[in-house]
Amino acid sequence: MDGLQGGDPAKLANALIRLAESDEPPLRFAAGADAVGTFEARAKALQDQANAHRELSSNLAHADA
Repeated sequence: MDGLQGGDPAKLANALIRLAESDEPPLRFAAGADAVGTFEARAKALQDQANAHRELSSNLAHADA
C-alpha cells in the first residue's frame, strides 16, 4: 500500500521506538485510531460479559472460604 495506507509509517516507527524505550511498555498497543476503536469495542464487550453474570461468577467459592 506504499503511500496509500491510512497511517503514516514514519509516525508508527517513531511511536514504536518510544514504546521500546519506555520503562513500562504496554502489553498491547493500538496502532491507529481504527485500532483504538477496536480495543474500545472489545473492552466494552468483555465488560458487558462480566456484568451479565457477575453474581453467579462471584459466588463460586467454597462455603467455608
